[in-house]
Amino acid sequence: MAQAAAAFGFCRHTFYVIAAALDEGGPAALVPGKPGPKGPRKLTKEVMEFIEQLRAGDASLRPPQLAEAVLERFGITVHPRSGEKVLARRREPRSAEEVHRRW
Repeated sequence: MAQAAAAFGFCRHTFYVIAAALDEGGPAALVPGKPGPKGPRKLTKEVMEFIEQLRAGDASLRPPQLAEAVLERFGITVHPRSGEKVLARRREPRSAEEVHRRW
C-alpha cells in the first residue's frame, strides 16, 4: 500500500483518507467544496431577527436607519441595501401582482 501511495505522490495516511472519502460519498466526495464563505458573515440570524423586530415595530424605518441601528446594537457596519435584499428574500409574496413585480 505504501508503495502504491508513494507512486501517486501521497503518503499512506492520505491514501486511507481518500479511500474512506470514496467509500463514504463516492467520487463526488473527492471534489472540493465551493470556496469562500458558506453563509452570511454579518447578517446573521440574530441580526436579521433584530432588523425584523425593528421593522415590525415601525414599518416606516428605512434601510439606512436599520443599518445605523445594527451598528449601534451589534457594532458591525452593514450596507443598507444588504439588509433590504435579505428581508425581501425572506418575505413571502402577498399577492399574484407582487409575485409578478418581483420577476
